[in-house]
Amino acid sequence: MSGAARFGRGAARVFFGSCAAGWLGPVIARASGGIAVVLAVSLLAVVLGLATPWLTKQFIDEGLVARDAQAVWTWALAAFGVGLAALGMGVVNALLHLRFSARMLADLRGRAMRASLLRDPLAPPKPVGEMAARIDGDTAEIQRFAFDGLLAAFGSILRLMGGGAMLMVLDWRLALIPILAAPLELGFLVWARGRTTARAEDVREMRGAVSSFVIESLSSLPTLRALGAGGARAGALEPLQTSQIAALERQRRWLELVGAVPQVIAAAVRLSVLLIGGLWVVQGDWQIGALIAFLAYIGMLTGPLRNLLGLYHAQAQALVSAGRLADLMEDGAEEASGRALPQGAALGFEAARAAMADHAPVTTTIPAGARVLIDGASGAGKSSLMHLALRLAAPAPGGRVTLDGLDVRALDPVALRRAVALVPQRGTLLAMSLADNLRLADPGALDARLWDVLEQADLADWVRAQGAGLDLMLTETGANLSGGERQRIALARALLLPFRVLILDESLSEVDAASAGRILATLDARYADRTRIFIAHAGPAREGRFDQRITLSSRPPERRNSRGDSPNQRENARENAVWSE
Repeated sequence: MSGAARFGRGAARVFFGSCAAGWLGPVIARASGGIAVVLAVSLLAVVLGLATPWLTKQFIDEGLVARDAQAVWTWALAAFGVGLAALGMGVVNALLHLRFSARMLADLRGRAMRASLLRDPLAPPKPVGEMAARIDGDTAEIQRFAFDGLLAAFGSILRLMGGGAMLMVLDWRLALIPILAAPLELGFLVWARGRTTARAEDVREMRGAVSSFVIESLSSLPTLRALGAGGARAGALEPLQTSQIAALERQRRWLELVGAVPQVIAAAVRLSVLLIGGLWVVQGDWQIGALIAFLAYIGMLTGPLRNLLGLYHAQAQALVSAGRLADLMEDGAEEASGRALPQGAALGFEAARAAMADHAPVTTTIPAGARVLIDGASGAGKSSLMHLALRLAAPAPGGRVTLDGLDVRALDPVALRRAVALVPQRGTLLAMSLADNLRLADPGALDARLWDVLEQADLADWVRAQGAGLDLMLTETGANLSGGERQRIALARALLLPFRVLILDESLSEVDAASAGRILATLDARYADRTRIFIAHAGPAREGRFDQRITLSSRPPERRNSRGDSPNQRENARENAVWSE
């Protein structure tokens, strides 16, 4: 393991606990170079900062009090030069800090986004808004503490060491006052830490609840408009926001109290130094420049000390975010890759039923190239049964689905879902061009290939009529399209996959009958050697010849071979159905 990797894992373990070392350690390791650069610049800034009060002391005591004009010029110019250098270092440090901290945030956010997009579909589901809050808000909280916290810790330690040394040089007796005050602050912050954690958890939960409500409402906008329920839905946001504001106010009141106590202690320290040191100056036992420098160093000492104690306190809030993000990164983590897919395409169902479905278990084999109708009442579990074939749903105990004899749960999930292509009733379209939406299935597809699948989906002429061709821009969720257009684009995209099995789950339910008929004829002609499975309650998708019909019900599933081409023949065939366990 490299030094950067050890540093990253160690820092993650110290600041966020051992559970964060695995997923946060690599992020900190990659940021360690930037942290080192910013830390080096900060070290120079600390040295310059420590020099300034000493130069001020020399200016007062050696120049003003001694009435030495040469010393006045010397120490004034020295202070001016150090001030300019400190200003330059501050600008450089701010720019470097922005660059490297932003990169760390992007790295962490990208890691969280990947974990969300590749999350195991069998893991417990999480609300979209809650996941968005974690990817956006919690990553920022962790990045601020991890990057700024490390820098603040190192910088504060350097300032404490330097400032403490200078205080001891000026007068070791007065230096004992801020040293003895430090345990008071530490004790208070240790006592307050648990309450800070609780209030941070409340705020995070309410922020996630509001985010989930907003995202769900916006995604349901067409339905809300159709029902005239937009106003009622908007009004339902108010209680959530009221609760969020109350949580924020509770947290702010507590943080103000927590911040006020150390300030009172610091004010008492400065008052003690002013009284004791001032009396020494009046009595002629101390120089006024030394008193001013001492007060300046106390300020430099109090700030870093408060930062260190505050970091310990702020860690409570960061740990809340780390726990929420760890839940996203680890619980339901990315699916493990499985073995390579077999050569065949025969789908086998052995006492198969989705865990939440209530139909009787299905035992059947769908041979490669078959044309199959999955039938049954709404809610019987037809879609869930097909989801088993793609590892998108968990099977009930004792059941399994195989591809060419191999349990699909042992196969590589990405390769499986490209071989068993599912086109749902509501295909998701993203806010980008038509070409980019299609190329989600095949990033390297040439334009000619895109036009080919659009022709198969009976959509090419419509696209040409829009005038923009493949550059046609789609809005979020394809809201600028009709339902039928969205369905045909989703179908065209699926046809770019190297599928062996194509599952059309009510995929043409919003397409007019004439167009749906042309699409089905094209699919039968072009993909006669590939398995085609249909779920449809009505329309052309239920017409034509099926090699198998599997009807789901609470009784053992009905399976039959059907060669009928008309409704009459199919009804006659239904009467002679073959029952199988």
